[in-house]
Amino acid sequence: AALLEEARMLILCACHLLTDECEGETPSIPDAVCNACQLGRPSGNDCLTSIVNLIELLRSVAEAQAMKVSAYPKESCLSPLLAKTLIWFFRRWGAAYVLPLSDDYHREGIFARWSTPESASPIISFCATLSLIYFCHWPQEKELQDESTALLLILAKKGPFVRQLMMVSPSFQQIAALHSICASLRHNASQAEIVASMSSFGGHLSVEAVKGYQRLPYSDRARVLTCLVVGCSDMDNDKSNAVLDSCLKAVSNHFWALCEALSNKQAKANDINVQESACLSILLYGGIVCASEMSEPERVSHFITPYLPQLSGLMTYYAADLTICEALLKLFRDYAERYLAMLDRDQCISLFTSSASLLKHYSEQHCKNRVIHKRSEALEGEFEEEQSYQDILCAIQLLIHLGTKDFTDLCNSSKGVETGQITDLIFFGLQQILPLMTQGLLQYPTLCQMYFSLVGFMVETYPEKLCALPFELFSSLLDSLLFGMSHSDSLVSKSSLQGLASLAKEHLKTHALASHLATKGDIIENCSQRLIQEVIFKPIIWDRLEPSGMALLPLAAIDVQKFIGLVSIISQQLGSDDKQQRMHQAFERLIKPQVLAKVPPSL
Repeated sequence: AALLEEARMLILCACHLLTDECEGETPSIPDAVCNACQLGRPSGNDCLTSIVNLIELLRSVAEAQAMKVSAYPKESCLSPLLAKTLIWFFRRWGAAYVLPLSDDYHREGIFARWSTPESASPIISFCATLSLIYFCHWPQEKELQDESTALLLILAKKGPFVRQLMMVSPSFQQIAALHSICASLRHNASQAEIVASMSSFGGHLSVEAVKGYQRLPYSDRARVLTCLVVGCSDMDNDKSNAVLDSCLKAVSNHFWALCEALSNKQAKANDINVQESACLSILLYGGIVCASEMSEPERVSHFITPYLPQLSGLMTYYAADLTICEALLKLFRDYAERYLAMLDRDQCISLFTSSASLLKHYSEQHCKNRVIHKRSEALEGEFEEEQSYQDILCAIQLLIHLGTKDFTDLCNSSKGVETGQITDLIFFGLQQILPLMTQGLLQYPTLCQMYFSLVGFMVETYPEKLCALPFELFSSLLDSLLFGMSHSDSLVSKSSLQGLASLAKEHLKTHALASHLATKGDIIENCSQRLIQEVIFKPIIWDRLEPSGMALLPLAAIDVQKFIGLVSIISQQLGSDDKQQRMHQAFERLIKPQVLAKVPPSL
C-alpha cells in the first residue's frame, strides 16, 4: 500500500508539472514546458526526450494495472485510487498534448510529438481501452468511472480529427456495442434477458463484459452515452452515423416498449422491474441531452421532441417516487437549458405542453404529501437536507430557463411562439411551485436564490398577472417576498424589494389588488410596517438602501393617511422624543405631494 501511494504521489507531481487545470478554457501545453522543449536550446532535446519517456512509462504502468484488473478484478493488491489517478493524468495530458490546435501544428518540439494522426491514434485507442476495462471490471468504483467518462468526453470534444480516430478504435466500438446491448438491461436483469439482448444485437462480446457493463450505475451509463453521442457525431463519416443511430435506437426502442406496456396495462407501474426500466430510460435520455457539444446538436432536439409527451406522462405514474420524479425534472431542465435557442415553433410548443403537464402532476403529488423538515444546524446535515429538495430546485430552474428573455425575444418572430404562450406557461408553473415554497424551505441557500431569481423576474416583468393570482397563492407569494427582503443575501433581498415595489406600483396604476384587499384589508399596512421595522430600521439596510426606498414610496402612496397613522404607531416605540421627531420629519418629506406624484409616471 505504501509503494502504491508513493507511485500515486509521483503521478500527481508529474501531472501538475506537465499540465494546467484548464477548466472552462481551451487546454494547452504550459508555456514553461514549451520553452524548456525548444529544439534550439542546449537542453531542449533532452527535456523533450525525458517527457516522452515519462509518458511511455506511465502508459506501461496504466496498461499493466488494467490488464491485471481484467484478469483478476477482485485482487486486493490492485488500487482503484491509483487507476483513478492515472486516468486523471491522461485526461489532463491528452486534452493538451494530443492533436493540439491547428494553429500550433507548425511549431516544433513538444507540439509536434503527438500532432499527427499516426502518433495520436495509439494514445486515443489506449485511452478508450482503459475506459472499457474499467467500465466492465470495476463498474462500482464511482470516482474511477467519473474520470473514465471525463477522459472519453474531453477527447471527443477536441474536434473531428480526434473523433475520427476514436471511431477506428476497436475499444470505442466495443463500448458503443455494450451500450446498445445494455440499454434495455436493468441491474437485476436475468440471464435469459441478457442472452436475448445479446442475440438481438449480434456481435462477439463476451457475456462477462456485458454483465460487467450492466452493473454500471445508470447515471454512469448515461455519461458513457454522452461520450458516445459526441464521439459519433461527425455527419461526414458513415460509420459514425451508423453507430450513432444504433446508440439512439437502443434507447428509444426500449422506452417505447415500456410506454406501450404501461398504456396497455401489460405492466404495473409499481412493479420494481418496471420502475427500474423507467429510471434507466430517463437517465439515458438525460445522457443524450447532455451531448449538446456534439457536431450538429440540432439532431438531439429532433430525436427528443417526439418522446417529450411520453416522458412527461411518466410523472402520472411516478410523481411519488422522488428518484424518478427528480430525474424527469432534471431531464426537462437540461433540455430547456441546452436546446431552447435552436428549437423551432413546433418543438417549442411540444416542450411547453409537456413541461406544463409534468409540473401539474408533480405539484398535485407534492403539495399534498411533501413534508418540509427543519434545517439541520450542522453544515454537512444542511447540505444533505438541501440535496433532498433537488427536485424542487430542478422545477424552479426549468421555469427560469423557459422564461429567459433571450428566448422570448427569439420567439417573437413571424414563425415563433407568441410571448403570451411563454408567459402563461411560466405563471402556470409558478402556481404549481408556490405552495411548496414555505419559509422552512427558503432557509436553504441554493433553493432560496433560484426561487427569488424566478419570482423577481416575473414580478418585475408581469406584475399584473401576479396580482391576479388566487388569494391563497398571492398570500403565499407575498409572504415569501416579505421573508426575502430581510434575507442575508443581498441579491435575494433586492429581488424581494423590487417585487414589492412592482406590486405596489401596479396597484397604483390599475387597482389590481382590490379583490385581495377586500379579502384582507391590512395587506399594504402589513407590508409597510414590516419593511420599516425589519429592513429600514435595521443595520442590514446599507446593502439594500435604494431598493428599500423604491419599495416604501409606492406603498406609502397607496393610502397616505393610513401610512401616517402607521408611522405614528411605530415612532412611539422608539422611546426618546428626539428620535420620534426625526422620524416624523423624515417621513413628512417622503409623503409630500410633489414626491408622491412621481410614483405613477415611473411605471
